[in-house]
Amino acid sequence: MPSQLPAHLRCAAHRPGETPVEAQLALDDAGISVEVASGPAWTAGYRDITTVAVQDGLVTVDFGTGPGAERWQFERLGTMSALLVQLLRDGRLRQRLEDGLVQLDRDAEIDLVEYEAGAEAGVAQLVYHDRGAVLAPIDERLPWRRVRRADIGSVAHEAAVGGVAIGGAGPSLRPSPDGGPALRLVRLGPVAVEHAKRWSALRDGTAADATAIVTGIVPDAPFGARSLASRLMLEGRAVGPADLGDAWPLLEAATLGIPPFDESYRVLRAIGGGEAAPRWLACAPVDAGRPEGPKIWFVVGLPGNLVSLELVSEGSHATYLFRVVPRASFTGTLLPGALEAAVTGISEALIDARFLREPMALPAAQLAAPPALRYRLALAALPSLAAARWAFVARVVHRDPESWEAALRDLVAWHATSRDDSAEWPGRVAQEAQVSEAAGGSAG
Repeated sequence: MPSQLPAHLRCAAHRPGETPVEAQLALDDAGISVEVASGPAWTAGYRDITTVAVQDGLVTVDFGTGPGAERWQFERLGTMSALLVQLLRDGRLRQRLEDGLVQLDRDAEIDLVEYEAGAEAGVAQLVYHDRGAVLAPIDERLPWRRVRRADIGSVAHEAAVGGVAIGGAGPSLRPSPDGGPALRLVRLGPVAVEHAKRWSALRDGTAADATAIVTGIVPDAPFGARSLASRLMLEGRAVGPADLGDAWPLLEAATLGIPPFDESYRVLRAIGGGEAAPRWLACAPVDAGRPEGPKIWFVVGLPGNLVSLELVSEGSHATYLFRVVPRASFTGTLLPGALEAAVTGISEALIDARFLREPMALPAAQLAAPPALRYRLALAALPSLAAARWAFVARVVHRDPESWEAALRDLVAWHATSRDDSAEWPGRVAQEAQVSEAAGGSAG
């Protein structure tokens, strides 16, 4: 992050209630360094900042949470107080986005905008990236809005108020109950036109990618079937037979009716209830705007509060199993919508994690090891990924069809009777050993 502050900004620093002392501040790409006259210098990453506030030239910054959290106040900054606050907020947004696997250009702009979202209104930082946009309210009590590009519906430039009205079309930007826009940017002035173009480009890019991917899978399908599938299968949205109609058997045959997935898909369907088994198919580009070589995956609902996930585009490595609802609340029958919500959440986690499954699946000891730092940062930054990890049960390796099916059936039987969310399937250790063995540990 290019700093516009002097190399060493002189000020006074103190914890609340303490006497201010002379200090020097320095900002770089990694975070903030503070050197105080009364003690040793210390540093903090931007991700450590939980609160940034300024009032009458006094800048208050909270670092960390829990017992080790600290609050520092910086004053005697002169005209630099507002700039310091801006740079700290921008640095935090950039670093947390990078933790969440969003790579921003060094010169990517972070706009400060006024917004309205239902009863909520305020000022927020707004940044666009390849798969959507993030709106981070200045009011620290409000959560960030991570909008996926597939969830952007209508986009309208409101010239009279210098604004942009954005309709919701999915989980990260839900349609407003009153029929109004899910999100409105206001008082942007002439730049409202550019913001409307950015939102429209994200939405339209999703549609273009979906159309190209579906066409690549079933180029000989009737136009109506391809058109319907393209409209529904946006950026990882999992879609089933009832939604796709005549397009389903065509996509099913093209993606799941060929080795090595034909046999595993047949077994999963059989365990899930045969022809009546709940099942979904999803796809998305590896990189937005480049639909060649997409990721394709399928999900099948299984008895005993489970769903299974397999990536067709990765080769036959492993089947990933997730619980649908907390085990203690499972009474043998899932409430309406529970299975669909779980499938949506898993697919969203895949998109947000850029298709990494290791953060979901690694055993705790491996996740805590130094090589897994990237995964730990992603889990802390992405609520969808953390939720998928919580729901993850085990992965069953495709070592051979017989051992895979035996392990899968054993897991399903065990999970149907387990009511403890902390309990671990007894076969997981053996399966993880096979994961490490297969392809030198790259089977995830």
